[in-house]
Amino acid sequence: MDASAIMAVILNESNRGAVIALTENATLLSPEVISFEIGNAFISLYKRKKLTEEELLAAFRLYAAMPIRNIKVDIEKALKIACKYKIYAYDAYYLEIAHRLKIPLLTFNLPMKKAGLDMKIKIPGKNTEKRQE
Repeated sequence: MDASAIMAVILNESNRGAVIALTENATLLSPEVISFEIGNAFISLYKRKKLTEEELLAAFRLYAAMPIRNIKVDIEKALKIACKYKIYAYDAYYLEIAHRLKIPLLTFNLPMKKAGLDMKIKIPGKNTEKRQE
């Protein structure tokens, strides 16, 4: 589960219900850096005046209460993935874990979806079963 899916739930975005339905009774896994990525996303929203400090802290508490298991990333392999697909290292961390553990990846990030599909990683959700070239 990547930050885009987590943020959809916390911020009550339109795809929140889909994330909840797809993760119900599932073990949620993310790279060990997920808290840093989520924290950065909250600060970005704060700087753009989309969240107040109080809302930011309340949102972080919601995130902290989520039962997400942190997984150690093989950063060298992730960097190779990032170079191959010309994506951010943070995005490659999710792909490295999903590929290594042979698990699906829940994301709304299009470049990550494309790379994941090319790596034969299952990407659940609407319109993600089709390969996009």
